[in-house]
Amino acid sequence: MATVQILRNWWRARYPVYILGLAVGMVMMWLPFMTFQDNDAWASRLRVHGLSAQAVVDELVHKRRNTMHLRYEFAGAQRQAEVGCWEVCLPAGSAVRIWVNPNDPEDFVTEFGILSGHRGRLQGVVGAAGLVLSGAMALAVIARGTQRRRDRRRQDWQRQQRDQRRRQFIKARAGAKRKPSRQRPNQGNLVTHHRDKS
Repeated sequence: MATVQILRNWWRARYPVYILGLAVGMVMMWLPFMTFQDNDAWASRLRVHGLSAQAVVDELVHKRRNTMHLRYEFAGAQRQAEVGCWEVCLPAGSAVRIWVNPNDPEDFVTEFGILSGHRGRLQGVVGAAGLVLSGAMALAVIARGTQRRRDRRRQDWQRQQRDQRRRQFIKARAGAKRKPSRQRPNQGNLVTHHRDKS
C-alpha cells in the first residue's frame, strides 16, 4: 500500500513537469517550420538580388545524406560548395544555374530552389525530437487525467459505501430501541384475576 501511495505522490509531483514538457516540445516542433519559412524567404531574395552564375555538378555523393558538390566561378575565383539532394539529384557534369549572394560567395540558391549548405538540418532534428517529446508528454497528461477520474470515481464509491453502512447502522440502532419489552407479567395481578373467576 505504501508503494502505491509513493507512486501516486510521484505522479502528482510530475504533473506540472508534463505540462512544461508538452509546451517545450511544441516550441521545438515550431522551430523547423520557422526555419524553413526563413530559408524560403531568403531563397526568394537571392533570386531577386543575387548575381547569376553557372555551376557544374562536380560530384554526386550517395551516403547517409545525398549531396551534390558544385563547382562554379565567381568574382574571378573558382569555388566549390555543396547542396542537399532531396528532390533534385543531377549526375556529375550537369550544368546548374545559381544566384550568388554578392556579400558571401558561398551563399547561393539553385534554379530548383535549394540553398547552399545543409541549412535547416539541425532544426529538423530538433523538430523531430520535439515531436517525440510532445507525444510522450501528451500521453502522460492524458494518462494523468484518466487516473484522476478513476481515483475520483473510486473515492465517490467508497464514500457511498461508508454512507450506506452508516445509514444501516443508524437504522439498526433505532429498530433495537423500539422492540417491545419482554418483562414477565406481575404475579400478583395473575392471582387476583384467578380469584375473580372463581
